[in-house]
Amino acid sequence: MTLPQRDEPNGPGKSRGRRVVGRLPALLALLLAAGCGGGAPDDLLSPTAVDVALPPTTVADTPTVAPTPTMWPTTTAASMATATALPTPCALSILPAFQPAYLDIELGCPLNAGLDPIATAYAPFEGGQMLWRQDNAIIYVLTNDGRWTQYDDLWREGEAEFTCGQPSNPPTPVRGFGRVWCDQPVVRQGLGAATSAEIGDAGGRAQDFVNGMLLAAPDGSTFVLVGESATWRRVWPND
Repeated sequence: MTLPQRDEPNGPGKSRGRRVVGRLPALLALLLAAGCGGGAPDDLLSPTAVDVALPPTTVADTPTVAPTPTMWPTTTAASMATATALPTPCALSILPAFQPAYLDIELGCPLNAGLDPIATAYAPFEGGQMLWRQDNAIIYVLTNDGRWTQYDDLWREGEAEFTCGQPSNPPTPVRGFGRVWCDQPVVRQGLGAATSAEIGDAGGRAQDFVNGMLLAAPDGSTFVLVGESATWRRVWPND
C-alpha cells in the first residue's frame, strides 16, 4: 500500500533541515580557518609562556688577601753580639813563664794562681821521665808513647834511699821515684832503667788547670799534662 507523501512545505522538519544546512558552511569555514592559522592566534594553540622574574644573582665578592711580607731578621749590633758567643775570660791569670806552653782549648782556665817557687824533682829514664811536686806529693810518670799516669808519693823521710836495694849501674831511682818504680811493674817495664840520678829543684813552678797542669823542669822546659786525654808534651824555651 502506498502511503501518500506528506507535503509540509512550511512544516517544522523542512525548516529545521534548512537551518542545519545553512550553519554547516559557516562551521566548516571556521574549522578550516583555525586549521590554517588564519583565525585563531598562535598563543591560543601553544602553551602559555609564563615569564618568572628571577631575582638577580648576587655573587659574593671574594676578599683579596694581601700577600704576607717575608720578615727577615733585622741584624743589629746587639743581635750580632748575642749570636757570636765570646769566650768567657778566666778569673785567674797564667804564670808569665808558662804563656808559651799554654793553650786555652787544651787546658782551660787555671784553678790557682800558680806556684812559684815550688820544690820539684825530675828523673830521666830510657823510656820517659818522672816528675814530682812537693805541694801535693804526687809522682807523675811520663812514657815516650805520649801517655802519663800519676801515683801517690809514699816514701817518707828516714826510709832507705834505695827502695829496691843497693845502687847499681845504671842507677836505680831513689826515694819516692824508686818506690813507684820498684812497686809498680807496669812503670818499671814502661820506663826501663834510669839514665841519670834525679835532679831536685827548689825554684820550680807549677800551675793547675781545669783539664791538666803545667810543670817546669830544672832545664827550663815545660811539661804540659792534659787531663782528659792523659797525654803530655814538652815545650822548650825557644819553641
